[in-house]
Amino acid sequence: MLIRAAKATMFFLAASVVGCGLKAKTTEPASLLKSSTRLFEHLSRRSENTIPDAVLNRTRCVVVIPAIAARTDHLKLRGVATFRETSDQWNTPSFITFEEDGARAHRGDLLIFILQDAGVGALRSGRLQIRARKHSAVPLVSTTPLPSQDELTADLLVYEYAAGVLSGSSASGVVRLDDKNVDASNRIHGEVSDKINNKYLSSVVSFFNTIMPTGIVIHHTAIIPGENALPRNERDVDKFHQTRGFEITCSGHIYHVAYHYLILPDGHVQAGRPERCEGAHAEGYNSYLGIALVGDFSSEDNPTGKKGPTSPSEKQMHSLVHLCLRLMDRYNIPLQHIMRHSDISSTRCPGDRFPFNSLLRQLQDAQSRRIAIHAAAGLLWRNLWAVPF
Repeated sequence: MLIRAAKATMFFLAASVVGCGLKAKTTEPASLLKSSTRLFEHLSRRSENTIPDAVLNRTRCVVVIPAIAARTDHLKLRGVATFRETSDQWNTPSFITFEEDGARAHRGDLLIFILQDAGVGALRSGRLQIRARKHSAVPLVSTTPLPSQDELTADLLVYEYAAGVLSGSSASGVVRLDDKNVDASNRIHGEVSDKINNKYLSSVVSFFNTIMPTGIVIHHTAIIPGENALPRNERDVDKFHQTRGFEITCSGHIYHVAYHYLILPDGHVQAGRPERCEGAHAEGYNSYLGIALVGDFSSEDNPTGKKGPTSPSEKQMHSLVHLCLRLMDRYNIPLQHIMRHSDISSTRCPGDRFPFNSLLRQLQDAQSRRIAIHAAAGLLWRNLWAVPF
């Protein structure tokens, strides 16, 4: 029931100018990597208008191009390309040139996502063609938190990042690897320090492991296999999940626990991996926050209570309601995005004895009360202003 979404195929291209980018005189390799590091760190810290997790999960190569504003009919910009080897491993960056068609000077970061292996192959072969799209709409967390299959199999997804806002773009041009990049040993050697290179790679890993939470998935822990016992705390879950290979790096820290929160039978809430860190609890829905209650609430798997509590305690449910309300407010999560693991995967988790309908009613009632209180406060304020002094 704990499945980490596999990282698959795609390509990412970013370009930046003043603010997140570079001036014309600072496009040497070390400056390119430093600028790219700042860009990834900035995007990782943003709390809105981000790229959907499903898009990031398909990335196999990321190219960062610091754009230089120019008013010519042909722009030629330097950049960095980094290919993905495994989920959290990226190879040593190579340097590239982006020859942009047209005369438009970009005001911010240009991000072009290529979703097919052919794009990665074209870049490796030395020439990747970026063509303008008739329609520049692209999936964003604010509009399409779970992109459609058509969007995820598109050839290109082109973004522009200006004044802290991501939007669609119609950029076009050609990306070429430098000739010396054919020899992998020459990609970085003698051009930048290991410290700069490693910091850049760390920022790439954190960026692609960062999410904007778009929902909540409820789990039960069940017993830890091999120990025949329920987890006593988050550390027990973290230790077990480490054996399952759920490791992830976010902001320079390593986490193993797949959930974002664990609720103990006494109602105590313990934090797992950070909220902005991709989960490993529900395949295809790891941009949703994972909350696990200690216990086994399946009448089939735990009919007599030999595997722990057969239903959540009153204190657990109380804590769950308050935690969900806080997260819903923080990330603007709608009620219909509160789900059980079994709603989205072939599992019995969190069990048929988990009072899901009661949870939804409590959340809906709490939201209704808040709306009524806010409306009453607004009416009172308007009436006060209407009273003559």
